[in-house]
Amino acid sequence: MNKKLLTLLLLSFLSVAAMAQDEEEEKGFKASRVFVGSGFNLGFSNGFIIGLNPEFGYSINQVIDAGIAMNLTYVTQRYQSVNITARYLALGGGPFLRIWPIPQLFIGGQFEYNKISYSEKTDAGIINKANATAPSLLVGLGYGTRNIGRGQFYTSIMIDAMKDFNSPYRDQYGRILPVFRTGFSFYLGRKKE
Repeated sequence: MNKKLLTLLLLSFLSVAAMAQDEEEEKGFKASRVFVGSGFNLGFSNGFIIGLNPEFGYSINQVIDAGIAMNLTYVTQRYQSVNITARYLALGGGPFLRIWPIPQLFIGGQFEYNKISYSEKTDAGIINKANATAPSLLVGLGYGTRNIGRGQFYTSIMIDAMKDFNSPYRDQYGRILPVFRTGFSFYLGRKKE
């Protein structure tokens, strides 16, 4: 990833976080700010991508959500020049951060470390099997609703900003595959009406 872009993203996250600290809010842990949910990935790029992303998080303030997400993604892709289908299953997880600069729009980042089971198949059967690991840094934008203490629903598009060839978010030629994710969550300590 370009170091200037990474620095710009980091500075943007920090400036929004600093602005959020100026808000008048009650201090301390609030059960009504803990949320659980899941996201779903779906994509088509010379093949098929489907994934599930359970998450557990906390709304730190009116602007920032942070937490841990898991990743289970299945990908199948056809090579363009030969009759080979590549399939892999990625399992991983890591921290995420969402910054909501305005109520319906967020900037998101999620680091993942994935364990990958990979195979290549022709009409004659499996010709190659391998296991790999790969880090990913998903960054992007999303649109949704966020009602702290009640629930969230969002749709986002992200890309893997790291250049690991084994990333589940790159095709067999190393090209970036966009990650389309729709998710929902509910708060555990819901506010009473």
